[in-house]
Amino acid sequence: MRTDAGREPHAAAFRGALWITLIATTTTALALTFQHVQTATLLDLEMGHLIEGEADALAMRFQDGGTADLSDRIDKQLAANTRDVVYMVADRNGRRLAGNVMVWPAPVREDRVTNLSVMVRSGQGVQPTEVEGEARTLDADTRLFIGHLADSRLALGRKYWTSLIGSVAITGVLSLLLGWIVSRRGLSFVKQAAVTGNRFLAGRLDERLRLSGRNDEFDRLAEVINTCFEEIERMIGSLRAATDGMAHDLKTPLTRMKARLELAMLRGRSADGDLLAENANDVDTLLELINGLLTLARADAATSDSFQHVDLAAVVQDAVDLYAPVAEERGCKVVPVLAAAPMNGSRPLLLHLAANLIDNAIKHSPPGGSIIVATIRDGASIRLSVADGGPGIPAGATALALRRFGRLDESRGSPGSGLGLTLVQTVARVHRGHLSLSDNAPGLLAEVVFETEPNPGGRLGAGRPR
Repeated sequence: MRTDAGREPHAAAFRGALWITLIATTTTALALTFQHVQTATLLDLEMGHLIEGEADALAMRFQDGGTADLSDRIDKQLAANTRDVVYMVADRNGRRLAGNVMVWPAPVREDRVTNLSVMVRSGQGVQPTEVEGEARTLDADTRLFIGHLADSRLALGRKYWTSLIGSVAITGVLSLLLGWIVSRRGLSFVKQAAVTGNRFLAGRLDERLRLSGRNDEFDRLAEVINTCFEEIERMIGSLRAATDGMAHDLKTPLTRMKARLELAMLRGRSADGDLLAENANDVDTLLELINGLLTLARADAATSDSFQHVDLAAVVQDAVDLYAPVAEERGCKVVPVLAAAPMNGSRPLLLHLAANLIDNAIKHSPPGGSIIVATIRDGASIRLSVADGGPGIPAGATALALRRFGRLDESRGSPGSGLGLTLVQTVARVHRGHLSLSDNAPGLLAEVVFETEPNPGGRLGAGRPR
């Protein structure tokens, strides 16, 4: 399904902004609530100590001077009006004996300070007032109530709600705005990926995502996407080259077979031995081409699940033993220099790889030449090299030689399907290896370097950047 490249990711950006706003406002509310609870708890402790101290002092005055002395002390403190404290001295029936609290507060407790409303006499008359107070029994006939105005607590509660509403509102607006900006910046990568992907789907296979250079998660994702684009471009390019090459390679033998049969019919003779032999050779060429394509397809689809522990040196030795007689027939020799090279891989595919390199070197080596086949372990990598003394590959023709059905001879008259080096390159890639061709001065040096470190994915080489 094609995506709409012009569609802005507003919904995702808005959702991101909402999440940021929700997190910010919730954090602000929790922080203010925690601060308010801590402050209120501290005020409660201070208020409890204040009331307890005042009650203890008045109880001692009562023990020293009785009710009269206690009432005189309370009247003096009320007259001074230096603290927001209310008092009441009452008998066992609740009748007021002294203080500015007119009615004994029924909900008051003696074990702790509580919030309650009492009737207090002041310059404005008797009116209900919110206080925090505690009762104290002085003797069997006398009780004391002492309280402190709860104005600070009420003011603290009002300021808390005011601060909470204001802070949440400001935080919400700023978070929504900044979250929108941040989300838009983050989602700009998504838009870039969508636009680039649509251009890639439209046929512009050279499209790649730009890297910011910050080496962050977005750059890592862009590298992975670009690697996928490169792999798709490589496969499409290989498919196009394969289609062109296969059409040419299939057309030539089929055309020759058709011409021979038509010529035989025009001459009015049945098929003779030479005609059948020539057609058989062309059929063998077609079968060789098809088998090469099947082998290449199996190599390209290989996964690490089918790999096992093998010694590359032993595999290469088998290939050397197989092609040594062929080299002798052409007047050259294969010289193995093999060091132990244990690795995980597919033995049949690695044998195909070594055999193709040796076969290619034999075909292009002059009589009397030597082909050096070597394996060496170098730290975390294993190197397989095949060096010959032939004409080598001209400068700038390496890409053509590695291309599927790539042939350096324009007439395509020499034997072969042009799949040898392509198969080597494919087998190397699925084994996390890399094929390189260089000048052996004279001749060609073909090297395959395998990485032996474990790969986290299932398909080896598929995600390897090149």
